[in-house]
Amino acid sequence: MQSAPRSYEPPAAATTTYIAPAALGRHAAVTWHEIVSTGFFSGYLPKAPGTWGSVFALLICFVGARLLPGEGVIFLGPIPVSWWALALALVTTAVGVYASGIFASEWREEDPGEVVIDEFAGIFFACALIPASPFAYIAAFVLFRIFDITKPGIIHKLQDLPGGYGIVIDDVAAGFAAAPLALGVHFLATRFLG
Repeated sequence: MQSAPRSYEPPAAATTTYIAPAALGRHAAVTWHEIVSTGFFSGYLPKAPGTWGSVFALLICFVGARLLPGEGVIFLGPIPVSWWALALALVTTAVGVYASGIFASEWREEDPGEVVIDEFAGIFFACALIPASPFAYIAAFVLFRIFDITKPGIIHKLQDLPGGYGIVIDDVAAGFAAAPLALGVHFLATRFLG
């Protein structure tokens, strides 16, 4: 006895939407570029990961400077230059561009919110022209966050760069913009507040 021929149905097409393992509550293997891109996992903290990353970077910069001879600062005339913050900024920018590009590609997102290495680089540049004083660091933090969030002028356009460059370089520019203003706040504070 022959059965009636069955109609052929092709298999359902696979979905192309990628969902990050962390969003599913699963944890994939941890990679070096995840550790770097997320700022030692500070990017996974809830609510405002960019702010958390900035705070964590600020603490690294401040504590490190306090442990160095001369607080990691040299003076070019009256201007303090933190070689420590500059060294951190340059290394973080180079490694951050590479690592965040890989991480974003894996997550299939242009600029994942969990990536905060860009905030690290920006904060380090924002602290490049100030001594390691709490008041100066708070000024650098606030000014950097203002430039990072509002992204005025060219800072906004830098996000359009490809891959990790678009993730990191806009925050580096925000740090550049914040640095001289933080220096100005430091000078005013030392002149008028002692």
